[in-house]
Amino acid sequence: MITWMQKHRKYLVVTIWISTIAFVGAGFVGWGTYQYGKKSKNVAMVGDVPVTVAEYQSAYSNIYRQYNQAMGGRLDEATAKKLGLRKQVLQSLVYQALIKNFALEHGIIVSDEEVQRAIVSIPAFRKEGHFDKATYLAVLQNMRMKPKTFEANIKSELLIKKTLSLLDPDAVPLEVEAFGAAVFMADKLKYKVFTADQVEVRVDEAALKKFWEAHKNDYMTPTRFKLAILWIAPAGAAPSDKEIEAYYKEHRTDFTNADGEILPLEKVRDKVAEAVRLKHAKKRAQLAYIDLKKGKKSPDETKLFDEGDATFGADVWQAINEAAPGTVLKPKIVGGRYAVIKVVEEELPKPETFQEAYARVKADYVNAKRKEMLMKLAQKASQNLTDGKETDFVTRDSVDSLPPLTKQEAAAFLQRLFASEKRKGAILLDNKAVSFNILEQKLLDKSKLTQHEAFVKENARKTKANLLQSNLIARLQQKYPIQIFLKETE
Repeated sequence: MITWMQKHRKYLVVTIWISTIAFVGAGFVGWGTYQYGKKSKNVAMVGDVPVTVAEYQSAYSNIYRQYNQAMGGRLDEATAKKLGLRKQVLQSLVYQALIKNFALEHGIIVSDEEVQRAIVSIPAFRKEGHFDKATYLAVLQNMRMKPKTFEANIKSELLIKKTLSLLDPDAVPLEVEAFGAAVFMADKLKYKVFTADQVEVRVDEAALKKFWEAHKNDYMTPTRFKLAILWIAPAGAAPSDKEIEAYYKEHRTDFTNADGEILPLEKVRDKVAEAVRLKHAKKRAQLAYIDLKKGKKSPDETKLFDEGDATFGADVWQAINEAAPGTVLKPKIVGGRYAVIKVVEEELPKPETFQEAYARVKADYVNAKRKEMLMKLAQKASQNLTDGKETDFVTRDSVDSLPPLTKQEAAAFLQRLFASEKRKGAILLDNKAVSFNILEQKLLDKSKLTQHEAFVKENARKTKANLLQSNLIARLQQKYPIQIFLKETE
């Protein structure tokens, strides 16, 4: 079922992002450190709209899975923390709550009929081209989500979309022309590319230590958890054919190939047998949970784990992160057996010593110094660029016109060049620096505007809508009070 859900997630996951660009200018509210009570159902209160713990956990799980899939399954909780995923999720949910307040105030609603139309249109719930209620309920059951919760999520998403659609005006001709002028501005350049092998970085211990002193907070130990674990292995006896067949019949959507097709029992018999054995062990795991909680049983091991340790999956780490010290978690499946985990204590990150961080400090110092030296070299050269290459007129999309830069490097260079107001200067890329002199400039190319009119008009409209949305969020932040009950973890 997991593979099947990944294939169809675009239909099943309610997006937590409202707009890619819209809120960049709005900024994040300056929240301090908070701790919500364990019985609290909310992580935040925005005006009259709560942000529930369930919403937050679901949204975080979704975005974690998306990032993990994009990173080829290499994401762990420590990396997620560095990326600030939890803060991004909370920020997005607060923005959504602000818009819901606005919708409530102005009488914008979503009817049950609109929710129904949206759900029956989702391909994942169709069978032979038509909405199938049994499929719908089976999918939600495997997602461990009640229909009421899923329908509320759909209603929430539709409400936000409907409200934002009011701020989606067409771009007027003058705006289209202005946007086109910016997009199709062209420069004739003289440029020279400097590479990392043209500078030599010398390293000495004094410089490294000074660098470390200035960046101590970049070299922190991971968050660590002391965990007491009671393991419950499944029974050794193999399940009967009758048990295997009955389990497969009830849970066959859990056993699919990469294309989401249900595999025949003959191909997944071993996996089904393992699932049956775990099912039989579940009651023993629940009893062990009660015994460990009451102190009637001792853990099999007590060990210190770095946050994100591969021993546990993302769902288990999420539960550990959200538990207070002393909490015993309900049984989790870990490595083909059940684990009852008691969170003994949490060890917060602290700066590493110079010796502990030495290898990373040296690598970062060399990288930073190399970039600094490259930039100085390119800036100096830009003052008298006699040996540079000269181009014809280039625009933002002239990524094939700047050898030896790759297309990606040329795109980054051109983006920053056209954002700059300088006639000459230098632009630093990842491991290269480019000196430039602008020899000549021309504005709007009318022929290109006509040729790409639909593209320019659509992007001008999106830019205008995003600016309006950004300004709306900024105003709503001032209008509706925001209370955060979740402790800051980033």
